[in-house]
Amino acid sequence: MPRTDDRGFTVVEVLVALAAAAMTLAAIANLAHGATRSGVRASTRLAEVALARTLMSFPNDRATAAEPLSGEAAGGLRWTLAISQSADEATAGAAAGGWAPALVRLDVRQAGGADWTVESVRLVRAAAK
Repeated sequence: MPRTDDRGFTVVEVLVALAAAAMTLAAIANLAHGATRSGVRASTRLAEVALARTLMSFPNDRATAAEPLSGEAAGGLRWTLAISQSADEATAGAAAGGWAPALVRLDVRQAGGADWTVESVRLVRAAAK
């Protein structure tokens, strides 16, 4: 004769509950991993922007370097800073008080392969004749 006061869960109910819990934990782990990746990317981007701001504020009196300047920063960031000025602009700048426009180009490369470029125009001291 079957007992009517049996309490508890069947094996099927326990397996369904475990499967639901496992799927929930997997989803939470996936979200946590994505948040960690986003944090690392944001940190890297912040370092790149800080490097770019520092390099783009390079002093004007040293901006007439014939060769592009390059180097490597923390985190595997490689950079190249090139400042170019056409001969016409330099001549006009020397005649107009010693200042002439120059194109400043900064290339930054990550170790992972992402590249980006910042270009700006700034006034630099024209070379004296």
